[in-house]
Amino acid sequence: MNRFFAALRLSLFLGLTVGLSVLPALAHAAFVVGDRVFVPMPSVHLREDGYATGMIESISGDKYTVVLRELIPGKGKTLYGTCSPGANSPLAGAEILSDKESEPILRKVFSASELMPWRAGKEEYLERENVATIFYKWLGDGMAITPDRARLGAKRARQLGNSPGVQRMAQALDLAAIEVDNAGGQGFPVGAAQYLGGVSKTLAAVTVIELQEPSSTGDAMRAILDGSLPLQTDDALVMAMAKVLMLVRDNWARLPGELGSSKAAIAWADTPKVLEAYLAALTQSGKVNYRGKDASAWQQAIQAELKAGRWPSLP
Repeated sequence: MNRFFAALRLSLFLGLTVGLSVLPALAHAAFVVGDRVFVPMPSVHLREDGYATGMIESISGDKYTVVLRELIPGKGKTLYGTCSPGANSPLAGAEILSDKESEPILRKVFSASELMPWRAGKEEYLERENVATIFYKWLGDGMAITPDRARLGAKRARQLGNSPGVQRMAQALDLAAIEVDNAGGQGFPVGAAQYLGGVSKTLAAVTVIELQEPSSTGDAMRAILDGSLPLQTDDALVMAMAKVLMLVRDNWARLPGELGSSKAAIAWADTPKVLEAYLAALTQSGKVNYRGKDASAWQQAIQAELKAGRWPSLP
């Protein structure tokens, strides 16, 4: 029975990367029998990458038979898998030589484009993980990194080429750098007034991204904001855009407490500017609705609350 479940877990692992494309062909020295190789199994989330390593057993033309002895599923996954086996997995169709849970062994025929030299593969895996760490640290609280750190992450992501997820991660880190830079805290927490005082430029950057992107990008951002989608999606740029607006909402809500009263927040000089910039980012400069209302309707509803002396929540 234990062998049955071990085999089941192993077979599910072969499909862990369903829906993920294999990294593009990489320049490397010709492989020979006995070489240690790396099989990348990238995720658009980067930090959920998996991989396998093994030795080349034989070569026939441009096909390489590899015996795999190290199998690492993506983080947050187990050998039970999180999706069904599929033909798109780099390990789909592998022969199971041993289903021992602690030491599984597979044999699989690969093309050269599916393999990397072991050292180069491990280095790229670690670099993708480093880039992801920078992004998710910012995503966690919005101010855990400096602008320079975010810009460095974006640069390193672009250097990784076109492997899954990295270019969107680079764009997301560009936006993170703008957000932290305009907050003025160099990665340290700041008060709501200081944060909101510089946030209009950040919101303008979100609006520009929306106008340049397909409509699905802004739609996904709004779905996160209204709770239809979780913050953790398959698109780092969408996550970053939604996170910016969430940070604005949170600081807006804190402003009366920081200034001493709703009356003081209403009278604060930057309140109209922040509201205008937020609604522009939320509605793509008035081109789309949010929760059934256009920008003008939201503006009127919020202004009515302000005139009544009440501090409204941002939509």
